[in-house]
Amino acid sequence: MDLLTIVLISCGIISLFFLFFLAESKTTHNIEKKGSKLTLWHPLKKEVIDLNTDIIDWNVQRIHLLWWGKLYAINIQLKSGKWKTIYSKSRRGKFNKLTSHLKKIDQTKQSQSLA
Repeated sequence: MDLLTIVLISCGIISLFFLFFLAESKTTHNIEKKGSKLTLWHPLKKEVIDLNTDIIDWNVQRIHLLWWGKLYAINIQLKSGKWKTIYSKSRRGKFNKLTSHLKKIDQTKQSQSLA
C-alpha cells in the first residue's frame, strides 16, 4: 500500500467517528414548538417530544461556565427514562415560551390530581 491510500483510509475512519459523535450529540442547536409538540434539532437528527404526554418531570438550571459565562438549561425527564437538556444563553424567546408552557402543563396536572 502506498502512503496516499493509508492517508485516505485514515481520513475516512476519522470522518466516520466524527459523524457518529455528531449523531449521538446531546446538545440541541434549535428548538421548535408547535402546539404541544416540541422538536429538538441535533446536528444529524431530530427528536419530537409530545409535551402533554411524554414528560414526567422537568427543571430549570442556571450554569456558570468559565469560558462561556452564564447558561440556562431545561432538563426534561421523559417516560422512557431518558433526560433531555436544552441549553440557552438567555431566558428570553423560545426558552421562555417553553418554560411557560411547561408550567401550564404542571398546573393542569396538579388541578386534575386534586379533582
